[in-house]
Amino acid sequence: MTTTQTSFVFHLKLLIRNTVMPLKGKKIFKFFLFTTTCFTTITCNEDHQPLPCNNCCQGPVGIQGQPAFPVFPVKWNTGQSRSERPERRQHCWRKRREYPWRHWSTGEKGDVGSPVRKGQPGMTASRGPFGFKGQKGEIGRARLSAFSAVRSSSFIPRSDYQPLPFEDIHNNIGDDFDAGGRFTCEIAGIYLFMYSVGTYSSNPHVSLMKNDVKINTVYRSDEGLLDIVSSAAVLQLHVGDQVWLRCRDKGREIYSNSDQFTTFSGAILHET
Repeated sequence: MTTTQTSFVFHLKLLIRNTVMPLKGKKIFKFFLFTTTCFTTITCNEDHQPLPCNNCCQGPVGIQGQPAFPVFPVKWNTGQSRSERPERRQHCWRKRREYPWRHWSTGEKGDVGSPVRKGQPGMTASRGPFGFKGQKGEIGRARLSAFSAVRSSSFIPRSDYQPLPFEDIHNNIGDDFDAGGRFTCEIAGIYLFMYSVGTYSSNPHVSLMKNDVKINTVYRSDEGLLDIVSSAAVLQLHVGDQVWLRCRDKGREIYSNSDQFTTFSGAILHET
């Protein structure tokens, strides 16, 4: 038996023991198709060791080759020829380092420019002269309006609804009250008015009037005794309004003497 035949028998026994015995059915048929491809190529060396074939058996591990260099696509500006396209540096996408075999030449670094000198500061302008001091303004004061009038003698009306005049005016701040007994408003605001009427032998009716509107009335019904009746009112006046006292009936005496029982007073409380 030749060396080739001996190696075939030896190798066939190994295949039957390790491969054919566990197989069943169709797998055995596939195995024989596989062994026929190795029949003419299986050989043994001088020590009767089977040598691998060149068709189905793996040979010895080869020497590891050099890894391939990564190539990155370079985008060029359209409209330029290849000679005019600028060279670009390629960087690794992981470590961001420059490959030595992909080095492009760069131009020399230019000279450092000369520093610019700081200009001299401008001249400081002199302070201008102070202006003239203005005149002192007037102190704001609230405008006042007040009066106080009395009668030192009795008064008998000659007609109905006659105004009651006053002889003596003690105070007339603002000159808004006249001797005829009428107060004319010159400062719009809230006013307080008070009056009193002396009676002795008659029972007169005296009313406080705002323009032609009656505000209130005083009256005494008993005769023969000296008495004084009085009243007051707070009115809101506008410029031009008039306030006065009116006697309703003619012939009914308004009593007064040096003691000044009949009086009329008024003053502004708040300007509006």
